[in-house]
Amino acid sequence: MATTSALKKISFICHLICFLIAAVLIGFGTYLYLNYATNEIGYMSAYAYIAIGVIACVVFLFLCIGAIRENVCCTVTFIVFMILGIIAQAVLAFLLTNGDHNVGSNLANILDEAWENELKSAGAMSIYESSFECCGRASPQDYIVNDRLPPATCFANGDSKVVENLIAIGCRAKVEHFVTDLLHIFNCLAWVLIVLELIITFIGCGLCNSIRNDRRRSFY
Repeated sequence: MATTSALKKISFICHLICFLIAAVLIGFGTYLYLNYATNEIGYMSAYAYIAIGVIACVVFLFLCIGAIRENVCCTVTFIVFMILGIIAQAVLAFLLTNGDHNVGSNLANILDEAWENELKSAGAMSIYESSFECCGRASPQDYIVNDRLPPATCFANGDSKVVENLIAIGCRAKVEHFVTDLLHIFNCLAWVLIVLELIITFIGCGLCNSIRNDRRRSFY
């Protein structure tokens, strides 16, 4: 009985950690969807992170129910579902990891829309130029070729009186680098989640065996 209790405690701790990671992945996927997804690849990558998190939450919820009820049949059934879920998550994580640079480039397309809006109404690029310390879509030259002077947000500390303060780096490269770094971090989190799920699967198998042994001892 002590072994069963210990396994349940370890399982619940792992479940809690996994729930937190899954929630972070769902939040990140939602963040990408709301802020960067502008085309099919962008939307698919956002959905992939959300799916990895949702699969983990749903499977863990049912696995916890089986463990709490100490029902061997339920626990085994949920372990099978977890294995199927892990396979699906691993496929998604593999695709996201291998295509992170392509995904990052597509998510950075939001700068193209912002630049088009800038040409129609000055100020659309200011939020990116201020946040990422960059200028124009590709460089300050973008303003010049469109017969406009770079705005104050294109200068370090907003000081446009000193020419040397002009920021030479374009915003698209900065945003793409930022998004790609984010993808690397959350791809690693996805793999950590999958490894923890594998550990929980082994713990679940041990828990099933422990529950079965406790049931057998109760007959003597």
